[in-house]
Amino acid sequence: MIKYRNMDSSIFKAYDIRGEYPKQLKEEDAFRIGQVFADYLKENDPKGKPEKIIIGRDIRLSSESITKALIEGITSTGMDVLDIGLASSPHFNYSSAYFNLPAMVVTASHMEKNFNGFKFAFSGNITITKEQLLEIKEIFLSDKKIETGEKKGTVENTNILDNYLKEIEKFKKFPFKKMKVVMDAGNSMSGLSIEKVFGNTELEVVPLFTELDGNFPNHETNPKLEKNQEKIKEKIAEEKADLGFMFDGDADRFYAFDRKGEVISPSFISAIIGRYLIKNYSGNKIIVEVRTSNVVKDLVEQAGGEVLIVKPWYVMIKIALAENPDAVFGSETSGHYLFRDFYKIDDGILAALVFLQALSVEEKNIDTKLEELRKKYFIIEETNFEFDDKERQEEKLVETEKHYKNKGGTVEKIDGLSVFFPDWHFNLRKSETEPVLRLNLEANSQELMEEKTKELSEIIQK
Repeated sequence: MIKYRNMDSSIFKAYDIRGEYPKQLKEEDAFRIGQVFADYLKENDPKGKPEKIIIGRDIRLSSESITKALIEGITSTGMDVLDIGLASSPHFNYSSAYFNLPAMVVTASHMEKNFNGFKFAFSGNITITKEQLLEIKEIFLSDKKIETGEKKGTVENTNILDNYLKEIEKFKKFPFKKMKVVMDAGNSMSGLSIEKVFGNTELEVVPLFTELDGNFPNHETNPKLEKNQEKIKEKIAEEKADLGFMFDGDADRFYAFDRKGEVISPSFISAIIGRYLIKNYSGNKIIVEVRTSNVVKDLVEQAGGEVLIVKPWYVMIKIALAENPDAVFGSETSGHYLFRDFYKIDDGILAALVFLQALSVEEKNIDTKLEELRKKYFIIEETNFEFDDKERQEEKLVETEKHYKNKGGTVEKIDGLSVFFPDWHFNLRKSETEPVLRLNLEANSQELMEEKTKELSEIIQK
C-alpha cells in the first residue's frame, strides 16, 4: 500500500495541479489525490453522487506510474474507474460530457517533460472552481483519513477516440480550400488526432512530430516559446506551405503561423472564427477576455454579432459560455478556443479545423486577409513588470489609472485596469501566478503603439 507523505502545496494552481516529478509530485501524492477527489465527489458533484470517475493520461514518462497510483487511490474508496488510456485534455473533457461522469487527466499541459499534474471536471464536464479546488487542497493537506470502501472499486477500460472523432466531423460544413498546412504535434497528444481529422480532406497536411514520445525529442510542447517554433518555421519554408499549426502538450491550445513563419495573432484567429460562427451557426454572441484586440469586436459586429468581455483564463470563458446560451464561441489570447456546440471545450484540434473552415469560405485568401488586419491592428506581445511587493503593485495600478483618467481615458475594471482612447487602449493587471504586472496594449498605428508602450513602461517602472 502506498503511504501518503507531506506534499509541496505550491503545486496547487488556480484550476489544476502541476509540479516537477519526482521532486514535487510523486506516486504517493497521486494516491492521496485520488482518494480525496473520490471522497469529495460524493457530496459535491453537481449531478449527485457518481458511480465512476473517468481517468486519462498524457504521454509523459511519469504519467503511467502516476495514473496507476491515482487509480489505486480512487478504487480504495470503493469508487469505480473508467480508464480511457492515452488522452488529450479535450478527450478527457469530451469523455466527461459524453458519459456524464466526473473525470481527471494526468497531464502538465505545455510544461517541460519533467513536470506532471492533474486536471479535473465534475460530471458533464462542469468546471471545478478555484474555491472548490482550494477545498480539495485543504482536505489533501489535512490529517483527514479517507474512509476505504467495504469493497474495492473496479477498473474498466474504454476507447473514447472514435466517438470524439465522429463529433468533430460535424464541424466540417463546407469543403476546404486547397491549402498546404504543416501541423506540429510536438510528439504529444495532438498526434492522436491530427491525421485522423485532417487526412481525408481537400487539405494537404504535412504532419510533423506526430509520433507520441514522452521524451519530447524535437522540442518542448509550449508553442508560445520561440525556441520551440524553430522547426515548424523551417518546415513551412521547406514545404512552401500556406500555414503552420502548433499544438501544446495536452492539445487544448494551438498557435498558427503564416507562410513566412510569422505568428498569426490569436486575436486575428478569434476574429475570423467568431465572424464565421456568427454567420453559420445559431447564436449572436462571442466571449473574449480583456487582453483581446479590437479586431474581434469589429469583425463580429460587422457580421451582426456582439462581443462580451470577461477576465482572462479559459475557465472564466467556459463559465461565461454556460451563462450565455446565445454565445457560440469563446477565446483567450493564449490560444484557447472554446465551442458552445462542443460541450464548451477548449480544443486545439477543433479550433484548427474551424479556423480552416472559416478561411475556406472567405473570399480573400489568408495572406490578403492578414495583410489587411496587420495594417489596422498593432498589438504588443504581453509585457511583464516585476513587483515583489503586492502593495506596490496596487499603488502602481492606482497611479496609472489616475494618470490616464486625467487625460480623458475611459476606464474599465473587469480585471486589473483597462483604459480606452479612440486610437489606442491597454490593460494592466496583476498575475495570479507570478509577482508581476502584465501589460497588453493595442494602437491603430505602429508609431502610436511604440510611443504608448514606451510611455506606459516609464510610468510603470518610475
